[in-house]
Amino acid sequence: MKNFLLRALIVSVICGGLLAAAPAGRAAAANEEEQAALQADHSLVSALGKADKSTTGKFLDSDFVWTDADGKSMKKAEVLGDFPAYAADNQGDENVQTHFYGQVETVLGVHHDARFLRIWVKRPAGWREFVELDTPISTRTAPATIEAAASQGDCENPCRTVPYKPTTAMDKAILADWQKTKVEEWHPDAVDWPMHIADEFLIINNNGIRTKSERVVIAKKQQEAGVGAPGDPITAMEIYDFGDNAAVMISHHVPHRGGKPYYNVRVWTLRAGRWQLAVSQQSSIQSAAAVPPADGK
Repeated sequence: MKNFLLRALIVSVICGGLLAAAPAGRAAAANEEEQAALQADHSLVSALGKADKSTTGKFLDSDFVWTDADGKSMKKAEVLGDFPAYAADNQGDENVQTHFYGQVETVLGVHHDARFLRIWVKRPAGWREFVELDTPISTRTAPATIEAAASQGDCENPCRTVPYKPTTAMDKAILADWQKTKVEEWHPDAVDWPMHIADEFLIINNNGIRTKSERVVIAKKQQEAGVGAPGDPITAMEIYDFGDNAAVMISHHVPHRGGKPYYNVRVWTLRAGRWQLAVSQQSSIQSAAAVPPADGK
């Protein structure tokens, strides 16, 4: 009996050690991946500073898209074809902050009077830049877009329908959560809306930048007033999955209250069993004609 109890104790200690080591091992692996992503970003910026077109091309994903501060979107071949412009844009980064989401890394900051977002994704061959987006920094103080767009209008698109059909369970869940946030902005719900938003959330557009806490304050005011903002209708959308806990949503919108169409990139992460929006950045398409208000007013 004593030998049996001793063996049981030894097994228990070993199993307990293995269970404790598993989370530590996963954390170490995640840290290693994040460092690899950040090194890739550093190497890209270094190559651009040296006007090294060949090395730059190796870091750009085959589906890479750069949207500049004027809202002009260019694919990889176009970017490399106009390499000096892209190289010049990625110099002088300041106020840089990064966030890691398993197979997605975001790098945000400021350069050349614009806020930038570089999204890196893990591919079999290594980390590749998937999206880069620039948004001009507004020189005037303006209310948040959701405040300026507050009205009694309808929200068929995007609250009920969008011109996109998800093909995976993951994308269906993300789209459903996003549409829920749109409904809760249209009919303000300052309690549930934050549940779908990551703590590090930023929304960046041509009017400025807002944090999660700032958006919650706006939501509370609108809920008290009983007037929210119908979502901006979508003209095109795609969702790209990376692993089972991160996704990039890319969409084109026309403003409900009228104005220039815009390009929007969102990063989603699965956290605490819920899909949460980590960042949403827009850039108005300056070459496009302004659209009239959706309600005709």
